[in-house]
Amino acid sequence: MTLAGPKRKPRLLLVGIGHANLQVLQRMFADPQPDVDLIAVSVSDKHHYSAMVPGYLRGGYREDQIAFDLPRLVAAAGGKLIQSPAVGIDPEAQTVVLQDGQEIGYDFVSFNIGTKADGQDSPGIGENAVRVKPMSQAVNLKRAIVRLRDTTSPEKQRVAVVGAGAAGFEVACGIAEFLDVAGRAREVSLVESSDRILTGYSDRFRKKAEKILARKGIHLHLGSHVATVHPDEVELADGSRISSHLTVWLTGATADPMFQGAGLDLDERGFILVDDYLRSVSDSRVFAVGDCATLASYPDTPKAGVYAVRQGPVLWRGLLAAIKGTAPPRYEPQSGFLSILNTCDGRALLWYKGLISNSRWAWWLKDRIDRGFMAKYQGLEPPPTF
Repeated sequence: MTLAGPKRKPRLLLVGIGHANLQVLQRMFADPQPDVDLIAVSVSDKHHYSAMVPGYLRGGYREDQIAFDLPRLVAAAGGKLIQSPAVGIDPEAQTVVLQDGQEIGYDFVSFNIGTKADGQDSPGIGENAVRVKPMSQAVNLKRAIVRLRDTTSPEKQRVAVVGAGAAGFEVACGIAEFLDVAGRAREVSLVESSDRILTGYSDRFRKKAEKILARKGIHLHLGSHVATVHPDEVELADGSRISSHLTVWLTGATADPMFQGAGLDLDERGFILVDDYLRSVSDSRVFAVGDCATLASYPDTPKAGVYAVRQGPVLWRGLLAAIKGTAPPRYEPQSGFLSILNTCDGRALLWYKGLISNSRWAWWLKDRIDRGFMAKYQGLEPPPTF
C-alpha cells in the first residue's frame, strides 16, 4: 500500500499591491486562510497611496503617513513578499517571470500593477525626467523639489509637468505651492499634447480647473507634443522649447508590456481583458483588477482608482471561490464616482454628479476619506512568533 503524502496548499500569487490586492491582504488578515500559500510580488517594499501624493509633495503629509509597509502587511496576512518587478507570465506553465529570471508558480494569480506613463521609455525621458509611476518614485520627486527649494541660485526655479490629467494637475499645484511657501521664485508649466486638460471631466469642471491654474500662475501649454526632454528644457515637436530645471513625466496611461505574447486576450491598447468575475476571458486562473485590466462587458470604464477600490471585495470573494470551487460573485462598475483633486492650498476641487466645488470643505472631505483609507491598513500587525 502506498501512503499519500501531504496535500500541497493552493498558491495564491498577488502581483502588484494596488487598491484591490491591498484589500485581499487586509481580508486575509481579518479572515486567515491557513490552507492557502500566499505570495506577493512588488517592485518596492512600500506602497504609496496615490491620492495623498500631491499633499506629500506640497508638504502636508510625511512619507510614513502616505505609505504602507508591505513586508509588515504581507506578513500580517500570513504571506511572503518578493520584492522584484514582474516582467512576464506563462499561463501554460502557470508561472510569473521576475526581472532576475526567477519564475514563481501559482494556482491562481491576481494582477494589480496599474499602468505605465505613455512614452516614459522614450529617449531623453528616462535620463532627464522624473517619473512618478510606480508611485514609489514620488519620494524621488519630493527630493528633487526640495533641491530646487534649497538651491542657492537666485533665478526662478522652472518646473515642467508633462501630462494634464488629474495626476498632472495635482502635482503641478503641489509643486507650485511648495515653492511658494518656501519663498522661491518659480515658473511652473503644465504641458499637454491634446487640446484640453482633464480628459473625461465636464467642460464646466475643466474651466474651473483652468481658472485655478491661472490664479496660481501655472502656465498651460495645450496641443504641445513633447519631442524629447533635455537636462534643462523640454523640446516640443514644433521646435519650441520650455526651460525647465525639473521635468516631471505624468502622461496618459499605457499598458505594461508584460502581458504581450503571453497568449492572454488583450484589448487594442494591450490591457488584459477580464470578464464580469475579474478573471481573464481566456484563463480563469488569472485575475486582473484596477487600471491594468479592461472589463470586456464595460470596456469604456475609466482607468481610475475608485473602481479598483470597489473591485477589492469582489476580487477577494472571487479568489476564495476559485480556490474552493464555489460560485464567484459578479462585478458591475458604478455608473459614476466622486472625484476630488487636491489644489494644495487648503482647498480641493470636487466633482460629483454635476456638483462642482473648489472649497475648504471639499479638502476636509478628501483628507478624511484618505486618512480613513490609510488607517484600515496601517494598523495591521504580523502574528507573533514564538
